[in-house]
Amino acid sequence: MTVTKKDIADHLGISRTAVSLVLNNTPNSTVSEDTRHIILKAAKELGYRDNEIYPKICYILYNREPDDPLYIHDLRMIENVASQNDYRLIFMNVRSTINDFATLSKYLSNKEVSGVVISGDIDDDILDILEESGVPYVVYSGLDKENVNVIVTDVVNIAYEATKYLTDLGHQRIALFSGTLDTLVHQDTLKGYIKALEEAGLPYDKSLVQVSKEEDGHELANRMAVLEIDYTAAFCVNSVIQFGALQKLKDLGLQVPKDISLVGWGYSELLKMSVPPLTSFYTDSSEKEIVVDRLIEIITEGDKDPRTIYLKSIKLYEGGTVSSFGQRSNRLR
Repeated sequence: MTVTKKDIADHLGISRTAVSLVLNNTPNSTVSEDTRHIILKAAKELGYRDNEIYPKICYILYNREPDDPLYIHDLRMIENVASQNDYRLIFMNVRSTINDFATLSKYLSNKEVSGVVISGDIDDDILDILEESGVPYVVYSGLDKENVNVIVTDVVNIAYEATKYLTDLGHQRIALFSGTLDTLVHQDTLKGYIKALEEAGLPYDKSLVQVSKEEDGHELANRMAVLEIDYTAAFCVNSVIQFGALQKLKDLGLQVPKDISLVGWGYSELLKMSVPPLTSFYTDSSEKEIVVDRLIEIITEGDKDPRTIYLKSIKLYEGGTVSSFGQRSNRLR
């Protein structure tokens, strides 16, 4: 019987992603040496045989932490879809440093991968490297650039629906907890947020828009308290910010959602791990599969029509961090 990476992962009780990183000899792997040794030993004992006939797809996470929960869920999705299409997945965490750029350029020049999916805080430097390599690639992130294949969530609509969800529940003082507004994705988030406020007949109050370059929800919630800015709910642009804000509100002695409601965007393990579970809008994984499908199309048929594809589906994970304005605690009325 053929031994698979999944068999090794199940045998050791660790993630399949970790096993793949080690057995694929991924550059810049974040797996510790001890874990790497354990995986290689188990692979040998179980009789694992690598199959080099499979082509490879590289998933690059750029200028983001490799354990960022916002991307772990997507990594699993990409690996599953790649595997279904008989592609192996290589994962690389790349920073905008001379050393990382040199490593990536050398790796791509060896033509070891058939294509690349890249996510994170994309800039021209990384795009130049991908273009020069000649390797087909798809950007899975917000990017306003012509002649590039981009797959991106319709952020304006997500922000609109999330904010509207709160206005429909009677909230009027709704904060926006965001990352830096220098990035396209957060600029679009602001557009959707303002659109929902205007539709509800609510004024746009700039003091309610709080930004953290580090996307630190703890910092944002604390800032609102220090500045004594009144609000009854907040739309957080991702689950990491939302989770951090929740923890700080608890530290301040506030109850979520009785005192402050929090709604987020995106699906990660934090939604279920949190107490209470996080309420969040997200794009269904089945629609995200187009990221890999589009890349394989470019690999096999050529890049004849570079374009931006918007992911339109929206789902709600109800969680337990939102309540109607009328259900708020008496202490804040």
